Parts: sequence; structure tokens; C-alpha cells
Amino acid sequence: MTSTATSAPPSTIGGNLDASDSASPLMPKGSNRNGIASVPFIVNSIPPASNGASVPSSTTSPTNTSLQSSPEGPRGRNRPQTALPGPLQLPEGAFAIAPSPQSAMSEAVTLSKGPGLMRRISRGAANKLTRRRRSSNNVNSRDHSSGPVIMRRRSDSKSEAGGDRRVAGLETDGDDEEAVDDSGLLIGLGITEDGGSSGASLHRVPRRDTEGGIAPIVPPLLQSGTTLTKVSKKKRKSLTFCLDVNSAKVSWNPTNPAKRFYIDDIQEIRVGSDARNYRKEFGVSVELESRWFTIVYADQDRAKGRPVKTMHLIAPDEDLFRLWTSTLADVSRYRLELMAGLVGSGQDEKSLKAHWNREMTKRFTGLPHPPEEENLTLEGVEGLCRSLHINCSRNVLRAQFAKADASKTGKLSYVEFKDFVRRLKERKDVWDIYKAIASNTAEGLNLSEYLTFLRDTQSIDIDTSSAYWETKFYHNIRKSKAGCSGSPEAFENIQPRMNFEAFSAFLSSPANNIQSSRTSDAKFDRPLNEYFISSSHNTYLLGRQVAGSSSTEAYIRALQRGCRSVEIDCWDGPDGRPIVSHGRTLTSSVFFSDCITVIAKYAFVSSPYPLFLSLEVHCNPEQQQAMVDIMRDTLGDSLVDKPHMTNVLCLPSPEELKNCILIKVKAGGQPVEKGSAAASPVGRRDRSFSSPFSRPVVLDNSVVPTGPLLSSPPSISPSEHSFSFWGPGKGSMTTTSISSATDESDATPNLDSISKKTRNPQKSKIIKSLGDLGVYTRGLKYNSFALPESKTYNHIFSLAERTFEGLCRDADTQCQLEKHNQRYMMRVYPSAFRLRSTNFDPLAFWKRGVQMVALNWQTYDLGMQMNDAMFAAGSDRTGYVLKPKELRDSISSKTSALGSFQNKPEKKLVKFSVEMISAQQLPRLKGVGVDESLDPYIEIEMFSAEDKAEGVATGEGGLDASARNGLSGIGSPHRRRTVIVQSNGYNPIFNDKFKLSLETKYPSLVFVRWTVWDSADGRTYGNSNAPLAVFTAKLSSLQQGYRHLPLFDHNGEQFLFSTLFCRIRKEEPVSIQTPENLRLEKVGRFKQFGQSVFKRTLSVERKHSKEGLRSSPAFDERHERSGY
Repeated sequence: MTSTATSAPPSTIGGNLDASDSASPLMPKGSNRNGIASVPFIVNSIPPASNGASVPSSTTSPTNTSLQSSPEGPRGRNRPQTALPGPLQLPEGAFAIAPSPQSAMSEAVTLSKGPGLMRRISRGAANKLTRRRRSSNNVNSRDHSSGPVIMRRRSDSKSEAGGDRRVAGLETDGDDEEAVDDSGLLIGLGITEDGGSSGASLHRVPRRDTEGGIAPIVPPLLQSGTTLTKVSKKKRKSLTFCLDVNSAKVSWNPTNPAKRFYIDDIQEIRVGSDARNYRKEFGVSVELESRWFTIVYADQDRAKGRPVKTMHLIAPDEDLFRLWTSTLADVSRYRLELMAGLVGSGQDEKSLKAHWNREMTKRFTGLPHPPEEENLTLEGVEGLCRSLHINCSRNVLRAQFAKADASKTGKLSYVEFKDFVRRLKERKDVWDIYKAIASNTAEGLNLSEYLTFLRDTQSIDIDTSSAYWETKFYHNIRKSKAGCSGSPEAFENIQPRMNFEAFSAFLSSPANNIQSSRTSDAKFDRPLNEYFISSSHNTYLLGRQVAGSSSTEAYIRALQRGCRSVEIDCWDGPDGRPIVSHGRTLTSSVFFSDCITVIAKYAFVSSPYPLFLSLEVHCNPEQQQAMVDIMRDTLGDSLVDKPHMTNVLCLPSPEELKNCILIKVKAGGQPVEKGSAAASPVGRRDRSFSSPFSRPVVLDNSVVPTGPLLSSPPSISPSEHSFSFWGPGKGSMTTTSISSATDESDATPNLDSISKKTRNPQKSKIIKSLGDLGVYTRGLKYNSFALPESKTYNHIFSLAERTFEGLCRDADTQCQLEKHNQRYMMRVYPSAFRLRSTNFDPLAFWKRGVQMVALNWQTYDLGMQMNDAMFAAGSDRTGYVLKPKELRDSISSKTSALGSFQNKPEKKLVKFSVEMISAQQLPRLKGVGVDESLDPYIEIEMFSAEDKAEGVATGEGGLDASARNGLSGIGSPHRRRTVIVQSNGYNPIFNDKFKLSLETKYPSLVFVRWTVWDSADGRTYGNSNAPLAVFTAKLSSLQQGYRHLPLFDHNGEQFLFSTLFCRIRKEEPVSIQTPENLRLEKVGRFKQFGQSVFKRTLSVERKHSKEGLRSSPAFDERHERSGY
């Protein structure tokens, strides 16, 4: 067989595969098998063959076969055409509030005739909102999968090497990127002990490696089944668990498909102290801790809306405990190797041989056979491709098969199979770039050409970090040439060249990430009120709001993803132990002590900067004191219980509060107004500030009080009998707890009640010892921005979404709110009527300077995507982002005839362009047949913090899919589409160029979203009711040049191999003159001219007056007397 001119590129899976000498009692002595570690953006990177072999066409290349389906996708190609998601939805309503809370309640009345009324209400409402049915076909199709397509990485922990959920394979300093092999991932399982996710002390599972790419030997004992004790809150039950090696799943009831989980779905296995909170929660003795393990795995069906499930198991002895945990790690590692080695960017010989051996074992049923009889037919190749989630259409497979079949026998030998794989993975788009920048494509790029490409095309400032980029140059050369050192000294006597394989590997490496993963040297030394803070609402909830589950797992996930403000709803529990629950609903509860224990363990795994605990307290005084004792004992020195500095009237900085935990709680023990807005029913809305029957409050510019808020402000805790579950307008079966809706309601405060604040006072229900923990975030019930307590430096307002919107309807109150947020803290949470746990548009609150915009993290809609994007790049990943300058500077108190227009931020013109080049291995919708093709197209949306206005955003290129009325701004993005590429979900080529521009006062609050859609008929747009994948980014975080964009599914999980390939260019924002600014400027010039003329007139009059005075006799007489 003739050899091709180019060789397979190196693997870009985070480092070379290195063997370990660790032995396992489960394998023959001396056996070993290579392993891998972090998995960055993996893309195909084989150049076109130089021997005349054709490159797959963008219109005829293979379809994608990702059997890892999106759990909320439609079931098959005959998709329903109703209930299409709006422009801000993925795939369910993102910002839409349920039309009427009575719709769910009316269904409740219908269901009220029978037992189990409350649970039936919950189920009825949930089923009405999101009806899904299980697909047995999908379960069966997964049984044939060769490995994962979703990145499973320590519950998305960012603390590990390469652990950022938004970035595949974090950048590491230095050349030895392989150093992170085992510590960060353990190939998806993240088995830890005693070290938490900080990686301090990983529980190392012995690696059982094998020669020649042979699969690890799974003990027959696990295949036949062993007895494990399954533990839940209600019971313990001994079950027989079996490990099916071929389908890589664990089942405990073979007759019931629901009683199983796939190894590819496992996110983490916790043992030892990492699982201690669950062991204590379920009342299991400490003697069993050495045999207890908790498996955290993704719930593909999202039962009760949960993105993950947890299974708690006790092994009968420690040997079986080690057997299960080590075997699961081995199988997971091996399957990831198979996928990355063959489906990834390289053509790894070991992985290729492993797939070949696996197929031959199936064909010959393990019997001895001569090597010359080993071959694959077209049907065998099709089956192998389907198991790798890269199924191509039969026409394309047949064409590539015929080209690789050099012997013309209708069968592929191993050598011919290697050529077949190489042809299937050709990357013509990357080859075109390489040819354009390399003076000699045969020899490759020299260092000068490489640095020029970085500077001119990628817009990288190489002068400030030239040593770093030179190291990357040599590192990628070393990866493409096995056995060659990557240090510059190794190339002293030769001219180093980066060939195509090395260049392609660089483009898909963490060093060329779309968002910078390198943390800058920026210091977080500004006061807390000058930062946006990553915040969560109802953090304890995993899924459904009325009868779902509260879990410490939700806190772990949020903290590992970088959340810096979590919410804890506290209620009276049994035996004097406070609990955390969604109050007065059917949600389950978890002990407050367990939540605090978990928070203490995971508080700083993703960021060293301060963590806020937002307490909503409904406990009696005794259990409030228990809360105080628990927090002091568990949090220890990290708990801030007194000011760091005295006689300072501003908030400390995140830098000063490193590794500190702050409590947000209402003050206790002081009189509060009875009958204020806090006691108003949720459904009853008071008159807004813009009402003609109430006066807008004028912001008092008096001096800020000289001391902090050390005593209680006017506030109220809700009465235990303040509402009924069935009462009209009281309570809500929603994502916002009923207690939240009562305590901090959606009703806009009535200004008339402010003047009655001294009438009928009552004591706060927060005890003093608990209230005193609110050192820097002392909760206040909002009444007015003019009251003295609203100007104490350490207070914080917590407002519901609709309350905030009501305040912003009046221009004067909005101005007061924005001025307040420049100096003090504010938190906003979702409305009580978001029945499906959707999120609002955070831009509406960031633009007003709100520091804590709390979202439902269990719902990955557009709001959550923007929040992820806000805190995704570089130092932003700490959970703190410095607010734009225009939101931090104090509003000038200088008065002028131009009025408040002088206080508005200056508008700027933002321009950028996107060249949408190609996509790689796009995922499939759930239920789509393996023989059906994808017809993908890409939508690019631009979101801004401006209110809806005409002509603010414009664009060129592609198809304009924006609103027909031309409006853009919050809730109405500018949207454009690429062409539809028919029958190609594997490597479609788009080559569409877009130019986008935007007029905005907030250039740092511009977001861009790429959404991948599948045309139902291959010709028309907008006929799919669920996207294939998305990626959202903050424009200021995007790096320029040629970049691969990661893609995420409906749960926010990143696809391992699915990417978009783009070229991005940005321009610096420039100031613009709007008609209003021009008018004001003209008025200002006219006024200045008038004042100048007026002054000149006055000076002339004075001069004439003096001259007249000198000519008078009296003047002469006076000067003569004085000697003049």
C-alpha cells in the first residue's frame, strides 16, 4: 500500500500517554496500560492527502452519530412544530415568566378529588410544564457506545488541573502539560479521599495497564454480580449489582431498564471524608465509612428536573470496596482513551489497535486465528463508527472505504483501516490556514513565522510573554515528534520547524483557547460594592420546586463551578436541629449542619475570594442559636464575626477578605414597622413609584452616617401564619420559596407606608447573636433610599425581580437606585411566578450596578449561560468581576441647566466580525436514527445591556434573523444565520462571514451566543424546537484569531469532541455622537456663548461706569484730596 505524504497529527488530549508501573492485584504482574488526563478541545487535524485523495465535501461528508443525546431533545425527525422556544430560550423559556399563576392552581382544583392531594398537585403541575417520555431505543443505542462524548470532570470543578467546565483543558504554566495526567481527572471519576476537590490527597486507584491496547480485565465477580447495600433516607436495601463490560453500565435489576447507570455518566465517586456528609445524613455509623462510597452521575432523563443523581453504597468488606472503585476507574479511563485516541485530533496507534482488537475479538469470539484473516467489511466499519459516535452516511463511508481498499477485496486489513481513519479525519480548513502562513509547507513553520502568526492573526501581545509562546512552539514540535525534548536547548543544532500536525495541535490546544484561561495579575483591591459577584438562588435545590429534593450536592456543584454567594433557607427541624428546605412545600429537607459542613469543605476549591452565605431564617430563637453555634464551630476562623478594621466607613476588598466566609442576614432585636410592605400579600401589588398617587422620593444628599449598621434596621420576619398554602395571592409553588415571596415580596413598596414606620413597632425575630454575624452584609427591608439606614456602608438590599422592575419604572427612583449601587450592596433574585425555574436576563440588573444577581443554577437557559460567560475567562473565574467604570464612578452632584443628561454614560460603538468556518462532530438530537443525516446551521446572536431601541445593533453577512421591527436590546438580540449544510453533521463547512456593530453605553456587557440548529427538511430555517448545542461568551473575553469554540448541551455539560471553528476580529470601542448628545452639546455651546457675551457686556458696562465716574466733578475732587 502506498504511503501518504503526511502523517497523522499528534494527540491533543492534554499530554502524551505515559505508562505507569503501578500494579494491581486484579491483573497479572507486570501488565500495564497507558492512560491520559485532561481533555481539551479535541478536533480532527489530518491534512488532505497529497497523493490525490479527495477531501470530503461539505455537502456530502458524513453525518454525526453522537448517541449521547440531549436529554430534552425531541424524539426523532418528526418533531412537533408547536411550542417553539423563543429567541431567548434553550430549550425551555429562559426569561418568560409563567403567564398566570392561576393556571397551575386551577389544575390543582381539578386534581383535588382524591388522596395524596399535595403530591398530585406537584406532579400535575410538573407534567403539564414539561412532559417527557423515556426512549428505550436510546437506552439500547447507548449499549453499543465505545466511550463518552460529554466531559465528566469532578462535577465541573475548576480547582483541579484542567477542571474548568467552560474550558476544556486549562492552560498550565511551563512545558510539562502532561504533569496533570492523573490528579485532575482520574479519567472522569474524580475518586478522592480526604483531600476534597482541592487535590490535596487523591485516592489513587491502581492503574491496571495492558500491552497492545487490550481492554482491562474486569473481574468475573463484578460481571456476575455482587451484593451491595443501597442506602437512602428512607431505607437500606441489599441488591445485586452487575457490571456489564460491553455496554459499560451498572445495573441492579436487569428486567427494568431504569435500574441502571452508565459509567460514561459518572461524574465523581466520593469515598472517605468526601462522602462523610451523606453517611452522617443517613445515620450510618462511622465504622462503615471505610466501605461507603457515593457515586454522582448525570441523570440523562432529568427525573424531577435533577441534572445529577447520587447513589450511596456500602460494600460488605474493604476488598470488594476497592474492587468496585478501582474497576470503575479503569473502565472509565480505558473508554475515554479509546474515544480520544481515535475520535480526537490524533491518530493514536495504541487506541487504533485497541479498537481493531476489540472488533476482531467479537468476530472470532475470542478463538485463535491467523493474523492474515483479520479484516473488516463495510458493515463492520459502519458498526465501529457508530460505536464511536461518528457514524457517517453510508454513501460517504462507502466512498472512503473504496479509496482505502487498496487490495480491492471489499475488506480492509489493519493497515488499510488506518488509512481509512486518516481519510475520514482530514481537515481542509486548517490546511488552508497552514498553507497561507508557511513559506515551506513541507518543512513547516519556523519560529519567526509562528510568532508573526500569533501577533498579526491571533492578536497576541507576544512581546510581554515571548518566553511563554516560544515554549509552546517547542512543546508542540515535541508532541509531533516522539522522543524529542520540548526544551529550546534540544534544538540548538537544528532549525526547529512546526509541521502541519504540530500547528493543528496548537490550534486545538489550551494555549489557543477562545477565552483566556491564564489568570492575570489583577488585584481585587477595590471595595466589595464595586464588583459583580457570581450568585445562586435557592442553591439547595437540585430539581423540581414543589416536591423536588434539597441536597448538599447542589452546594458542592455550585461551589465547584465558582459561585461566591449561596442561599440557605432555614426552618425548624426535629430534635432542635435546624433544616434547610423550600419552605411549606413538599420538597425534601437536609440538615443545616450538613450544609455548613459541605460549604466549609468546598468553599474555596474554585476561588480564594470571599464566600457569602445568604440566610433566610424562619427558625425559633433556640434553633437560631443552634445555627450560630454550628457556623462558629464548623467554619472556625474563616467566619467573619467582626469588622477587620474599625473607624472605616467603606466595605473591605475581596483581597482583604481572602478565604473568608461572610454571613448575609437581617439584623436582630430592634423594633420594626408592623404592616409595612414586608407584610403585604404576595399577590397584592402596592402602588408603584411611578403612580400619580404617590410622590417619587428625592435622594437625600446628606452626609453618610458616621458608624456602621451595628443594630437592627426596620425589618420583619414573616409570621408563621402569615399565609395559607391555598390562600389567594399568598404563597407560591415556585422556584422562589414561599417564605422568600412573603419576606421579600414581589410587591413594590408603598411610599405612603414609609411615613408610618414608627407606628405599632414589633421586635425582629432574628436573635441578636445571629444578626451580629451580618458584619458586612446586614440585610435591610427596602423602604426608601432616603432613610438613614440606607446609607450605612454595611447594609444590603435584597429585592425580588418584580420589585426591582417596579422601582426602575420611575426615572428619579431609578437614578437613586443606580447611585445607591455605586456605594452599597444589592441582591436581586427571580420572581415568585417563574414556575419552571427559569431565569431573568441578568443584563437588566448588571446595567443598574447590582452586585449579586442570583440565578437558578439548575436551569441552563440563556440567563444562566450569560452568568457562566460573565465569570468564564482569566481572573473572572474567581467569581468576582470589576464593574465597568461608568457603574462605579459617583454621579456628579454638580447642577447645571442641562439636567440629568450629563450623568448618563457616554455611548460607544462596538464592532467585531466572525468568520464561521466549520464545525466538528456535531451532536445528534435524541431519538434520531443512526441512518438519518443532520442538516446543521449556526445562529449568532449579540446581546447588549441597552433597552430596546431601533437601529442600535446592525450586521452584515448571512441571513438576518432579528426582530422584524428592527428593535434590539434587552430581550431582543441581533441575530444572523449561516447557510444550511445538508447531510453533514460530522465536518460541515460554512465559510460565512459576519460583521456586527452595536451602540451601547456598556461595552463590557456585550455577549455573543452561537447556537447550532438542525433543519428538519434540510432547506428551511426555524423548524426545530430544540438546538443541538450552544456556546455563550462575553465579547470582551473572546480572544481574536482562529479559535475552536466548545459546545454545551441543554444541561450545560460540555461535549468532548463537538466544536465550532471560527476566526474572530474585534475593534476597540469608540465614542459616538448621538442626536441627543449633539443637541445637548449645541445647547451647552449656546449657553456658554451666551454666558461669554453676558460677561463681556457686564465688563463693558463696568468700564463705561468707571469712565463716567472719573469724568465727574465729585470724582476729581476726591482724588485731588487724596494726592492723585
